[in-house]
Amino acid sequence: MIQATYDQLIERISHISGMPAEEIKRKVEAKRARLSGLISLEGAAQIVASELGISFEKQQFKIIDLLMGMKKVQVIGKVLEIYPIRKYTRGGHEGEIASIMLADNSSSIRSVFWDVKHIDMVRNGDIKRDDVIDIKGADVRGTTAKELHLSSGASIEPSDKKIDAVVAKEILPLKKISNLKVGERASIRAHIVQAFQPKFFAVCPECLMKISYENEKAFCAKHGVIIPKQRVLGSFIVDDGTDSMNAILFNENLTSLLKIPENEIAQMQGPEFWPKKKRELLGSEMEISGRVRNNAAFERDEFIAESIHELDPEQVIQELS
Repeated sequence: MIQATYDQLIERISHISGMPAEEIKRKVEAKRARLSGLISLEGAAQIVASELGISFEKQQFKIIDLLMGMKKVQVIGKVLEIYPIRKYTRGGHEGEIASIMLADNSSSIRSVFWDVKHIDMVRNGDIKRDDVIDIKGADVRGTTAKELHLSSGASIEPSDKKIDAVVAKEILPLKKISNLKVGERASIRAHIVQAFQPKFFAVCPECLMKISYENEKAFCAKHGVIIPKQRVLGSFIVDDGTDSMNAILFNENLTSLLKIPENEIAQMQGPEFWPKKKRELLGSEMEISGRVRNNAAFERDEFIAESIHELDPEQVIQELS
């Protein structure tokens, strides 16, 4: 079932059909009147959409036109980000998920891969940043923000479509820390009140998974003996006045925050680097977008950053005025 408000449905129908929103509303009201008001506005809007030849399933959509609950949709977009493959445990079963950020010239959306063959495409480098791909058979899910979810019935193919100008910023709901729930994606605005020394760890350069060492050689379970790639993790306590939370930043987000090139992360280990940066960061107000997870080892919720930038005070004042 499509999970959208009446206004969202009207907006999408208008955008796809090219018909003015007010005309669509008149058609919806007429349809509802003919049914003696025994159907909701949302239900009547979906009937009108069908009569206009608009289907919300098994169709190609721009990312901005996707609605929660759509099934088996097709989206063509450019890969903006590839996130590390994560392990999960559910009902005693251990599995993996992969995710990317996909964008077109209308918006961007996080896309989650559950099937082994799709995860291996990420692991083996068959999907790379800036690739244009054609996704078919994906479902639109999410609690607070839309996500594309691909199971075994979905497909991913390279596309020869050119997408030069993309809308890279995904608009997530702005929430207070005290209202965040595990599993949801959102944006928060908060001050950095504590900053901890970054931690370095080694991963496989191919699949970005953690490695082990055997006979003093770096070993990846998937790719065997490798030359490890260094990654870094930053941890901060952020506070927005309603509550505080630990925020975790990995490589590119941490280097962006610290204003250093990603290929120069080793300088963070210098004895003078971190104390100076820490003084600069404390008290600064940030807008952070990401997801909430539960860290079972520390028995606390954490905010895993997907993007971060310092707030411009004048922009905030303008928004409030």
